[in-house]
Amino acid sequence: MKFATVYYITFILLLPCGAIAQQSVSSTASQSIGQISGTVLDSVTRQPVPFATVALSTSTGNVLAGKITSETGTFMFSGLLPGSYTLRLTFVGYQTRTLTAFALTDQKPGVQLGTLLLHPESRQLNEVVITGQKALIEEKSDRLVYNAANDLTNKGGTAVDVLRKAPMLTVDVTGNVQLRGSSNLKVLLNGRPSGLLARNLSEALKMIPANTIQSVEVITSPSARYDAEGSGGVINIITKKQLKGSSGNLDVTAGNYTQSIGGSYGVKREKFGLTFSGNGNAEREKSVSEMTRISLLNGQPAGELFQRRSANNVHRGWFGDLSLDYAFDTLNRVNLSISTWGGAWPNSSSLYNRFRNAEGIVTQAYNQAVNQQEPFGNIEFNLGYTRAFKRPKQELILLGQYSYTFDNTSYTSDQFTPIGVPIYRETSTNQSHNPQYTFQLDYTHPFSSSGRQVFEVGAKAIRRDVSSRYAIYNSSVGAVDVLLYNVSRSNNFVYDQQVLATYASLKLSNQTKWMLQSGVRLENTINEGRFADSIPPFRIQFTNFIPSLTLSKQLSERQSFKISYTQRISRPMIWDLNPYINASDLKNLSAGNPQLRPELTHLAELSYSLTTKSGAYLNLALYRRETNNSIEEVRTVDTSGVSRSIKQNVARNQRTGLNVNAAGQFNRNWKINGGGEFYHTQFSSTALQVQNSGWLWQLNLNMAYQLPQNYSLQAYGMYSTGWILLQGKNSAWYHYSLAARKEFWDRKASLTLGVNNPFTQPFRQNNESQSSSFRAHTANQYVTRSVKLTFSWQFGQIRAGNEPAGKKIINDDAKAK
Repeated sequence: MKFATVYYITFILLLPCGAIAQQSVSSTASQSIGQISGTVLDSVTRQPVPFATVALSTSTGNVLAGKITSETGTFMFSGLLPGSYTLRLTFVGYQTRTLTAFALTDQKPGVQLGTLLLHPESRQLNEVVITGQKALIEEKSDRLVYNAANDLTNKGGTAVDVLRKAPMLTVDVTGNVQLRGSSNLKVLLNGRPSGLLARNLSEALKMIPANTIQSVEVITSPSARYDAEGSGGVINIITKKQLKGSSGNLDVTAGNYTQSIGGSYGVKREKFGLTFSGNGNAEREKSVSEMTRISLLNGQPAGELFQRRSANNVHRGWFGDLSLDYAFDTLNRVNLSISTWGGAWPNSSSLYNRFRNAEGIVTQAYNQAVNQQEPFGNIEFNLGYTRAFKRPKQELILLGQYSYTFDNTSYTSDQFTPIGVPIYRETSTNQSHNPQYTFQLDYTHPFSSSGRQVFEVGAKAIRRDVSSRYAIYNSSVGAVDVLLYNVSRSNNFVYDQQVLATYASLKLSNQTKWMLQSGVRLENTINEGRFADSIPPFRIQFTNFIPSLTLSKQLSERQSFKISYTQRISRPMIWDLNPYINASDLKNLSAGNPQLRPELTHLAELSYSLTTKSGAYLNLALYRRETNNSIEEVRTVDTSGVSRSIKQNVARNQRTGLNVNAAGQFNRNWKINGGGEFYHTQFSSTALQVQNSGWLWQLNLNMAYQLPQNYSLQAYGMYSTGWILLQGKNSAWYHYSLAARKEFWDRKASLTLGVNNPFTQPFRQNNESQSSSFRAHTANQYVTRSVKLTFSWQFGQIRAGNEPAGKKIINDDAKAK
């Protein structure tokens, strides 16, 4: 974009004075009423080519004027005299096109050239030299984009490291992700859902290597085209795309807490593309926590539980993806992809328990060894067909998806007296299977070639069939070695969900740069659950009418503002509804709740953006989010010190805040960007008679410096005052990282050395929680100091091109928490 602007300014400065003078003199003798207009499109994708240079000349070759095409590819010359003219179209990456000998006359003063196609260049590049990079943070009409590929500190890391630096996102020490304080998010991978991300987001992100991520899109006010699921908003992780030609990459990371190896190879031709990528990784987690919890009875202490837990686990995972796309012609494309992933997430720990009664006498003291395993796997098929039309932005998309996931959990819990005598044993298995079918149709219709008025309509159907078979075996008093089947805690849970949705959206904009986008989405959901024993079945049906509205104005070339409102819903999924009790720690039980209902959230936002002449960028966003039937995890504690956690629709959740994001550079080698959030959050529950609120803030800063001889440095840091929950609050926490990179082999290979939290060992964070039945303090210690070395190599030959991405299903209704 900058190159095109510079090209245009240079072109205007070099206009021949004689041509301008000639036109000026001639205009005194004849009225200048002629007009020439047209629209420039890519010949392959039929999409607009913005910022292309259009030069207008006389038939004798004298240049009269120059224009830059708009974002919709349009241009217009007015006030022209009758005569013969020549038009020349140029843009980087495209072949130059010249139109000669078209005339304006008194009888025909206007010429509408219609659609003008530019053909992409197909010259092969022996070497790719990047002379400029995108800013780390970019703003688009409905989202903020973090260009992760330009961030050195991500090398050798995972998606957790990437999301930690994305605007408006917060990622804590354990990898839990929040957008403006909400963990009810829709996280997509290349615009499509992922069973991997839906089940356990914090763990799944550790499987995706940062080296494969191109950018992260943060969408706070999704349009009607997006599924209504996700009260916090939508996060879309974009992986790197294959360019034309045959090329690949290899990334190997070695570190004291992270190891990975992965790569990709692809072949792209004019009509055909085939890409394969795969990765395997291992990440170690080490932590120690101490909790003191006092049970309350009528407001008075009824007992005290002390626990010390230590964990040291290695999480291993892998995934692979095979993608195929084929263009029958410039208007018809089909794409097919097969993805698979799997791994094991152990959560084993050693635990010391001590319980004192109300008189302060120790009634229980034991050690516990928990060996918990969570193997999982998934395979997913996507098939899409795109029918484009000659009119820009007009297209019909048909999509289908089938996925199958198994997610098994098992644990063995052994208790011993302080001197090592076995006193209790328990084992559990929970086998879960989830096939899913999705069909989707989307149609986009522009009312004019300018693309200023666009209508979108579509429909979607999802079918999920989930089963969970869980069984508990435990010992009895005096027979520790004999495990008996526990009928009351074992069951077979079958859960079906059907979602039918339709939407319509209208986008209107005018020449004064006002833009209005409004839409509605109607979703009908049916949840059915059946049990093999004792628990009665349930059937829940609900319909949600979801409006969305966005009004924006381009105040000037460098300033804009936007105001938006939408509603979002969060449906309870199987792991929220399944009454299976996880009792790997008998003092801390957790289970799902079949009585959960969906929550409805209202989102409003007002934002302002400014870009200075020097390229500095500032975005301010004031927002309000309100959920009246918020799904929150509620904990109760009895007088024996046993905690039971279950999710309930019992709270009202309100949050008002201001986001600030800024970027700039001190010179051509030193770039800086950062942001912050200042907000007030409030939880209230009439049913539980609980209120919790407070003011909080967080800041982050990212700096990069380019050194001579292909060396570069980068530093990142963030600080947060903590989180407020319904029944408690986490203390402040921080994260910082440093990285240095050396490029070699004609910049096709690099070595990146990165360190995380080098001066922190260990990191400490406290949690305070309370209710009418307990008061607790937890002190956590996490090992976050790590070092890693990453070797990256890009090989093969590529060519410049402009290929559209294949379309895939976006199941952003599958909740990722």
